[in-house]
Amino acid sequence: MASFKSFLSAFGHDFIKGLTWLGSPQGQGVITSVEAGTGAIIGVVDPLAAPAYNGIVALINAGLHKVLDVEATAAAVGAQSGTGTQKAAAVVASITPQAAALLQAIGVSNPTAEQVQTVASAVSSGLVAVLNALPAPATAQ
Repeated sequence: MASFKSFLSAFGHDFIKGLTWLGSPQGQGVITSVEAGTGAIIGVVDPLAAPAYNGIVALINAGLHKVLDVEATAAAVGAQSGTGTQKAAAVVASITPQAAALLQAIGVSNPTAEQVQTVASAVSSGLVAVLNALPAPATAQ
């Protein structure tokens, strides 16, 4: 039986092929359009939710970019396996400012370091879990 190769593993191993379309101007245009449309709808339906929505999108996007960057960097230096704790710490440190900003946007006027760490860690872990659950693209297997 063939072993399961996750999207994140394949991305790190062969990151140039992994998300070519997503990083292309066309892919970024589609993502930006969808985000803008969703943000506009939320702003009309519930104007108070728009800042939280925008903060969540920004935090998740920053986390996703950092997870992929860290994985690609680790693969490039041959340290993809066995470095999960270090890679997670790099992602969490990178998105901590956005996590703090999001907490403030949703009304936590003075978020504690523990609250910020919890949110940043949850985003990092969640994104890694999703990317690891996705099968690798057929060309990267």
